[in-house]
Amino acid sequence: MQDIYVFWDGLLPQQKERILSAYGAIDAWFACKRTRPSTILTVWQGDDLCGYSLMTHDRIVIQGTIVDVATIRAQKLVGTANAARFVELTMTHAAAAHEEGIGIVLLDGQTAEWAQYGFAPISYHARTTWHFRPLSSQPQPGTVALVDADQDFTQRMTDMLRARPTGSVDILDWEEIEPSTWLSVTSRDGQLRAAALIEHTADSILIRRAVASDDGAASDLVDALLAQYEATNLQVALAPTHPLARMALYVGAQSTLHAAYPLSLLAGIIDLPTMLSALIPAFTSRVAASGYSDWVGGVRLEISDERAMIMLQAGVVSIIDGTREAAVRMRAIELPALAQLCFGYRSVGALRRAGLLSCDDTELAICEVLFPSLMPVLSLFPS
Repeated sequence: MQDIYVFWDGLLPQQKERILSAYGAIDAWFACKRTRPSTILTVWQGDDLCGYSLMTHDRIVIQGTIVDVATIRAQKLVGTANAARFVELTMTHAAAAHEEGIGIVLLDGQTAEWAQYGFAPISYHARTTWHFRPLSSQPQPGTVALVDADQDFTQRMTDMLRARPTGSVDILDWEEIEPSTWLSVTSRDGQLRAAALIEHTADSILIRRAVASDDGAASDLVDALLAQYEATNLQVALAPTHPLARMALYVGAQSTLHAAYPLSLLAGIIDLPTMLSALIPAFTSRVAASGYSDWVGGVRLEISDERAMIMLQAGVVSIIDGTREAAVRMRAIELPALAQLCFGYRSVGALRRAGLLSCDDTELAICEVLFPSLMPVLSLFPS
């Protein structure tokens, strides 16, 4: 019997009751920010409920540029839950995100299984750990406290991140579905200076999310963590460029970075012009800081069934269709490689050497300016 996919808004009242009865925790997702009709997708065979998929609308900051993404958070299928059914469920959800103006979908999955559908890893795995107890230290005068994140607290962290991004690629949304506890560092006048999300694992305290107003605040947050917890039980899963990870190095921590494989955060571009348009502010700032600030011309991206052009007019960047003549051609690039380029996971040169992109040597400079390597570490899913 054929699967029938129905979004939450298209269900009958009695069907919604059946779903809430079978999957009680599903109603928590209605509290997510920017909940959309496509947040919950259900699967039916006739009158039989076969499962569901949950998708959130998240925001990623790439060098100060906010990019809207759709994240597949959870999926459940009963009966013959083979890989093909999960792919069809994901693609149905991705098509809905496309209709709502979102150009990229993120999911947590096996790299080898999803590569054929255009998904590729876009996040490294990072750990900053202590192997011995550092000299005792204390944060500067102020207030250090464990707090429950409420709307005001998360908004203050969002404002701080917008004012001073913590690295090349960040998560803008701080809201957690489950109740969360943060270690906060506040100045004597009550201003939030830094905070870290505290997660208790089987044998350690894990920090996947953190924010700091400056390096001094990040250093105080490190001191506060060391005063609150045993150093050897602390793990910081943030990019090495994050202020908290950098400040930890000065008190004895060690940092490692490697590609997450085989299970990884994967990205699939579902609409090329939408994704490129979202990156226009990043393209503009990159070109302005380079020797191409006065350059005029088009850089055409050519994938198997689509073309798009990044047009530069003396510092003004726009995205147009790829049917016109181009000064630079990025040829034979497929969506998985393009997703890695957009997030800075791999550079143009690295993809070219891996045989995933064709581009003449003389054309590499402007392409590397537009798509620099950024070492992204994103913690959209629990580690």
